[in-house]
Amino acid sequence: MEEIINAFQTNPIFSTGCIIFIIGVLIFCFGRKLFFVRWLLGDTSMFGQLFWGLILSGIGLAIIVYYRM
Repeated sequence: MEEIINAFQTNPIFSTGCIIFIIGVLIFCFGRKLFFVRWLLGDTSMFGQLFWGLILSGIGLAIIVYYRM
C-alpha cells in the first residue's frame, strides 16, 4: 500500500493516468446514466459510450504502466 501512496505523491503523471482510467471505466459502465458525460461526448449511442470508455481506459492504463516506478 505504501508503494501506491508513494507513486501518487512522487509521480503526478501516474496520478493523472489513474484519474483518466477511472473516468474511462465510469463512461464505459455508467455512461447511459451519466447524461452530462453523454452530452460532453456529443453522442447518444451505446457504441460511442463503449468506444470512448475503452479509449480513455486504455490511455489511462497505458500511462499507469509506462510511468510506474
